[in-house]
Amino acid sequence: MSNKADYALYERSASQYDRVRFRGIAGRWGHRRQIEIVKALADDWQGKRVLEIGCGTGRITEMLARWGARVTATDISGEMLDVAQSRLKDIPGVFSPEFRRMSVVDIDLDLKDYDLLIMVNVLGRLSNPVEAIRQIASKMSADCRFVFTFPCLTSVLLPFGLLANARGRSLSRDVTSRWYTPAAIRDDCAAAGLRIVGFHGNHYVPVPRLLFATLPFFWTCDKLLARRFPTRCPSVFVECRLSTAGSQRTT
Repeated sequence: MSNKADYALYERSASQYDRVRFRGIAGRWGHRRQIEIVKALADDWQGKRVLEIGCGTGRITEMLARWGARVTATDISGEMLDVAQSRLKDIPGVFSPEFRRMSVVDIDLDLKDYDLLIMVNVLGRLSNPVEAIRQIASKMSADCRFVFTFPCLTSVLLPFGLLANARGRSLSRDVTSRWYTPAAIRDDCAAAGLRIVGFHGNHYVPVPRLLFATLPFFWTCDKLLARRFPTRCPSVFVECRLSTAGSQRTT
């Protein structure tokens, strides 16, 4: 779903990826905010069957496993999966995740076996996100939740999102980048037979090693906007169910 250049970059950078994106105070803060949102998706993760799509280096996989979930983690990059497996190796008392190499649209698993499907920091890198959402929705059960994130064009980073969309590439790395409006995400989900039951916003520091000084600004925005105005945040978690299941919850 991403182009060959993107794939090659992730293969080359796997061993350094976390150091670039999530080290230092700013990077750790961005990571922690996403983990807080994921953890709040379930009152008790013990025994939950979770498929993580695009697990990367396993930073979220690790937390899901530590909370007691039974995790299957997938990624298209073999190098990323190697890093993820090393991260999860020999952690006492943790149910070892199953790692599978596959792309978003080539998932050869029965998704009806899972309670949650989680896809973090993936959608904005896909060349055809509509097809990815449709494929996943077509295989999930009515009892399952699908949670994914998207780079939000209606956020405080609007100028950067517009520029990224004009280039078709990230402003910080030479990879595919596409930002979306909440309305576009609603339409894509509806077309796939999904209803959105919640938006959960979070802020982060773009390129934390270079823009560390902006942390107070993004921290303040997160405190003021994330809970009440989630779609004003640059990263938004979307919580979905099949449209035939249950009644809609507003956020």
